[in-house]
Amino acid sequence: MKIGARLYLTMLPSIVGFLLVGALMYWGQYEHTAPLVVLIGGAIAVGITLVITWSNARYVARRIERLAGSSSSTAAGAPADELDAIEHVLGRLSNAVEVAESSRADGALSSERRVHDYATMLIAITDAMALRLEDVRLPLHILLENRFGELNENQEEMLGAARAAADAVDADMIQLRHLAELDLGEKSLREDQLKPSELMRAIRPMLAATADGVPASLEVRIDPLLPSVTGDRVRLQDALVTICRASIQGASAGAHVDAAVTKSDEAVVITLGGGGRLPVSVQVAAAIRAVQVHGGRVDHVGNELVVRLPIAKRASSSRSQSGG
Repeated sequence: MKIGARLYLTMLPSIVGFLLVGALMYWGQYEHTAPLVVLIGGAIAVGITLVITWSNARYVARRIERLAGSSSSTAAGAPADELDAIEHVLGRLSNAVEVAESSRADGALSSERRVHDYATMLIAITDAMALRLEDVRLPLHILLENRFGELNENQEEMLGAARAAADAVDADMIQLRHLAELDLGEKSLREDQLKPSELMRAIRPMLAATADGVPASLEVRIDPLLPSVTGDRVRLQDALVTICRASIQGASAGAHVDAAVTKSDEAVVITLGGGGRLPVSVQVAAAIRAVQVHGGRVDHVGNELVVRLPIAKRASSSRSQSGG
């Protein structure tokens, strides 16, 4: 039976009540046993109830039919009403959501496995490359430190450049290994309460020296009363030095580099304007990853380098308690 028919059947008691009131009016007036006003009032009340019930039944029936649409029967050989069709659609949607959630979970697990596999492979590659680089660096060191014969100036320069290149590649291999260890969670990070002002004051001389080499002017502004951040002091400081120095080195000669440390939402923001875009290098990639491991983020917004570090939980909770 259709939902509309079921709803219309609910009007049957009102109809019967209306007929009974009409009969009561007739026989009650005939016998003069009921006041006419009471009978008329009852008839009006029943009539209004009948109209309201019919209107509501029609409205609900139309809405249910519209929701049901043209869905087919859910059970073969059994007549289905609109609610069966809606239930069938909801069941399919629920199954689709479950499949999507399962696929998303499988995809996330697969991504984690791929990251783990890549990090493990990267560690194996860096270890092998480090051994091969040592085979190169050792003969170069022996040739430069222990003279077995006279070397002209060009030969010494070439050997020195080769040793410097090998040392640079070795440093990159070390950074790649640290990067893979961070992704694998093999490196434990300290959770120190760090003041952003102290971090910036510690790295300011190195940034100033980098700006002098461009040459460019450097201005550092630090807002007072900044909240603390949580992190490994050494790793976070090294990451900030690498990122900021790389941006300053990309500035044009005579540029004005403006570094500002402020608070925004639930993060301490280090903004570096006037520098260049970060180069693609192992050192910079490892520094960005170190910031991300601390819950931070590194972005380029317009011509500005923006580093966001999350505020320490203790600091934010204490502020909320004092504010309450």
